[in-house]
Amino acid sequence: MGRGGTALSSLLPLLALAVSPWQVAAATNVTAAPGGGRAHGPRVPAILVFGDSIVDTGNNNAVLTLTKANFRPYGQDLNGGVPTGRFSNGRIPTDLLASRLGLKELVPAYLGTDLTDDDLRTGVSFASGGSGYDPLTSTLVAVLPMQEQLNMFAEYKERLAGIVGEEAAAGTVADSLFVVCAGTDDIANNCYLAPIRPLQYDISAYVDFLVQQACHFMKQLHEQGARRIAILGLPPIGCVPSQRTLARDCDPARNRAARMFNSRLQGAIARLQEELRCQRIGYVDIYDVLHDMIADPCKYGLDVSTRGCCGTGDFEVSLLCNQLTAATCPDDRKYVFWDSFHPTERAYEIIVDYLFPRYVEKLLV
Repeated sequence: MGRGGTALSSLLPLLALAVSPWQVAAATNVTAAPGGGRAHGPRVPAILVFGDSIVDTGNNNAVLTLTKANFRPYGQDLNGGVPTGRFSNGRIPTDLLASRLGLKELVPAYLGTDLTDDDLRTGVSFASGGSGYDPLTSTLVAVLPMQEQLNMFAEYKERLAGIVGEEAAAGTVADSLFVVCAGTDDIANNCYLAPIRPLQYDISAYVDFLVQQACHFMKQLHEQGARRIAILGLPPIGCVPSQRTLARDCDPARNRAARMFNSRLQGAIARLQEELRCQRIGYVDIYDVLHDMIADPCKYGLDVSTRGCCGTGDFEVSLLCNQLTAATCPDDRKYVFWDSFHPTERAYEIIVDYLFPRYVEKLLV
């Protein structure tokens, strides 16, 4: 971004008395908005991300796991087609959120990335594709558990303090937007595919366990200084291409499990807000908008919602979605799903446009 002129620079000492350090830094990086006006500065100092493949921007590239997306055709519509490890054809929700917040266009992964000081100041993703609230979920596919993501965040805070100082780092953390997206792999993979948890829990008890784990994670984030936390609910898991029935219908059992989790998570968050005296811990409902997109894609300018763009679209995900054995559709902007599990960049754009004013804005006031 371009620097402001000398008049703005002369005001910085006065501004520093009234605003936080990250706001002063933002003031020197004001850009021209379309039409010749001035764009607003960042809404928050940083975005910090935890969870699974929906928000993993490349951490799994540095993890010894088969759950990866750092090969073509993943990323074919981003960075000239060079795959980054994002499980989609282009940008993913947290990239789009960071752009809406005025921070940056892409959120870098914390691992395996040559992070600059500015990267650390404006936020990173700790998410790992295949992870979940249940520690067993990440173990099954050898990815980073949520607890390890918290450990990485603690290390991040130390690095940030080394750049801006302890007090400014604490202020950045308190003012930042935290995004947590997990639980889908717990239900889709651990509960319905793996043989262990179904022997220990019925679905209702397992959902209770997941909600308990999710709340424990939020408490740990709060203890580490987080004050604005957006917690995403589960999507209609049974309508994801790889989770559909043999007849290609949405699986009602998986969808019931997702709705059960979402309902109980909302109640738990309300109690957590009271317990922590923090009203900026907020539930984000992604179920309804994605379900509507799948049921009526034409309403959103899309055509295909029952299969992904990659290969047959029924089962190709991660290693099975590759340029050697899986051709891609002619126009991924007409598809809700990129592979058999993850939406396209276009679908994410629609979802973020819907969610931002309804949920995220409330955490920014």
